[in-house]
Amino acid sequence: MNDRVLFIDDAHVQSTEGLERRIHLGEKFEGNPVLLCDRKWESGQAMLGTVLKEDGVYRMWYGSGVGQHGNNKGRLWHMYAESEDGFEWRLPSLGQFTDPEGSTRNNVFLDPESRPHQYSNVMHTPHLGPGRRYTLLSFSGPGHHVRYSDDGLTWTEWSSEPVIPRFGDVGFYTYDARDQLFRGMVKRYLEVRGRRRRIQNWTVSADVDHWTLPIPAVIPDEMDDEWTQGDLDKASEIYGIPIFRYGSLLLGFVDLLRTTDAMGTFGLNNQGVVDVQLISSRDGETWERVGDRSRILEMGRRGEWDGGFIRSAKTFVEDGDELRLYYFAMDHPHGAQKKGDWKRAVGLARWQRDRLVGLRAADEAGELVTVPIPAGRQVHVNADASGGQITAELLDEAGTVLQGFERDTCHPFEGDALDHTITWRSPASSDNHDENRSVRLHLRNAEVFSLWFS
Repeated sequence: MNDRVLFIDDAHVQSTEGLERRIHLGEKFEGNPVLLCDRKWESGQAMLGTVLKEDGVYRMWYGSGVGQHGNNKGRLWHMYAESEDGFEWRLPSLGQFTDPEGSTRNNVFLDPESRPHQYSNVMHTPHLGPGRRYTLLSFSGPGHHVRYSDDGLTWTEWSSEPVIPRFGDVGFYTYDARDQLFRGMVKRYLEVRGRRRRIQNWTVSADVDHWTLPIPAVIPDEMDDEWTQGDLDKASEIYGIPIFRYGSLLLGFVDLLRTTDAMGTFGLNNQGVVDVQLISSRDGETWERVGDRSRILEMGRRGEWDGGFIRSAKTFVEDGDELRLYYFAMDHPHGAQKKGDWKRAVGLARWQRDRLVGLRAADEAGELVTVPIPAGRQVHVNADASGGQITAELLDEAGTVLQGFERDTCHPFEGDALDHTITWRSPASSDNHDENRSVRLHLRNAEVFSLWFS
């Protein structure tokens, strides 16, 4: 089967007419939150790092952030949780470190003395060989350091020198098995339109020990600042971007911090809320904001457990035909962590496969033509035509409709399916040529999410 053509960007789109790109919010799990960070020594700004599914078990690595409780003030804890279904989580007793209550019956996998900061970027890396089945990257000032593990629970010491020196305390990393590269997004500050702001920089590594110099990748632009209406005490910043491979695309969840104290004390822009938006790339260097930049993950109402601050994990988990994204949230804005007894927890949002973004007929009818792509014997679509219909035709590389694959011989699709095979009445449809073909879709009150040949 060929790569699915995703309509998150226009890389495989030759032309459209009467269509609009729609971003679909993740559907929040009705049982949220799935994990509470409610122990006294977790009273700081807890942070979700990584969730993986391995051999039928969900595994979560998360951190407590900076604690504010007694002797734990300013200390950093990193914990581990497991689940069979991804909904109900348990905290196994690892017995490795003594917690602030004097017990080793806890789920701590890194202690404060090792000084990891914020994000547990855990990657499954068996290709690195024995002792390195798992790789962890995290900030441990003044830079980002690496550790290794065979089980994801017992880790080597931090690298003596940072593998990425000097850059900011927020970094997200992934291993891109398709390109056989480690990829990262790290934070730094940059003067942007007269304000010192957080931006994101891309970097890559072949072996995780040697990284390219991080280069600016995503900088807040004027569209990001439209909400400020010219108020100089407000600004947008790119706080962090978890990135990951999804089919032919690299995707990221942009943490867009809308600060309300952009000219604050000592130039620290801290107070504000975070919107989670989608971003995409084909090469890991040039990144495009998706669609109209509407939220991909919705913040709760003010006063709810996720009504003040919301950020995603490092990647989502593919579970059958479902995409699951775990996210960390608080009931207070960023920068207000020390002002009360706030709630912190982990929640879950879900999409059906490929249904993060779609192209929909805006005024009842629309048309989409793909660029020529390697063809096969059958054409498949992931689409919702339950309120209308979709018909298709095949074109050669010159744009000529192939005989037997005309629109009026196509059996209309009028349902909702993650995998629908388009058919034509002509017997020729069973003998499609293995050459490059374009597909022209005609949509009426319908939306398409992906397309592929088999």
